[in-house]
Amino acid sequence: MTRRGLLAAGGALALPALARAQDGPVRIVVPAPPGAFNDGLARLLADRLPAGLGQNVVVDNKAGAGGMIGTREVVQARPDGRTIGIANTATMAINPHLFSNAGYDPLTDLTPICGSAEIMIVMVATQRVPVSTVAELVAAAKARPGALNYASAGIGGSTHLAFELFKLRAGVDLTHVPYRGAAPVATALLAREIDVAFEGVPLMLPHIQNGTLKPLAVSGSSRHPALPNVPTMKEAGINYEMAIWFGLIAPNGVPAPILAKLEAETLKVMRDPAMAERVASQGARVTPRSAAEFGAFMRAENAKFGEVVRTANIRAQ
Repeated sequence: MTRRGLLAAGGALALPALARAQDGPVRIVVPAPPGAFNDGLARLLADRLPAGLGQNVVVDNKAGAGGMIGTREVVQARPDGRTIGIANTATMAINPHLFSNAGYDPLTDLTPICGSAEIMIVMVATQRVPVSTVAELVAAAKARPGALNYASAGIGGSTHLAFELFKLRAGVDLTHVPYRGAAPVATALLAREIDVAFEGVPLMLPHIQNGTLKPLAVSGSSRHPALPNVPTMKEAGINYEMAIWFGLIAPNGVPAPILAKLEAETLKVMRDPAMAERVASQGARVTPRSAAEFGAFMRAENAKFGEVVRTANIRAQ
């Protein structure tokens, strides 16, 4: 048989497999409980993807172990395009450096489909701290190393790593005070028990607007639309960029035509202005990155937070 004939025969054999892969629903594994942002994102996708994919999409919450249980579920799934997952900063860039038993390597055991959304965080200070800018905070921290403290939603979490990254880039020392979740951090800030913290803009916005908390800088590459007068960290003079990001991943081995279809249809949904509006209503913004762009982005984020974990000697608890 000629080479052209072999290629044609191979294509013909591949088509039934592709068709079989599309017979049932696509399952989006969410490594978090219902109500989390990535759960809401998955449900928005599940509502909109069927029109383009030609099949139903269901959401399957697999919470636990900081997102590692759900991520392992994706790694171990059949590579037929029927199981994909929500990736995020913690599962792909932080946890594999914190835990020796994560059970997967995000850079080799999973395939990126596309980037989808991100939540920007804001650095805030309580009224008890005599600083109103990042430069003033850096000066105060350098004058009294370790005297100022910062809160996080837990050891090894995104907001903990966010502040450790700031300390590394700014060359300052502040004392870490971990809490069990973002809500206790907000309570501690309002009670002036702590000095500064990084937290999601949606949680901090009401307290910034009523003057209870002072915004020093936002973490993203551009200013937040709800805080147009608050500079980015780079504008404040620190080589720093950070967001809590999300995207779609698949197990290795999914046929290229299926991956391409998933990528194209998800990007189409994420680029829809109506989708951007829904995501914005949840305090986030859409970031539709192609598979190649998302893969490069994840590798860079993994390297960045690997450096932070090693430098700060952070251990999972």
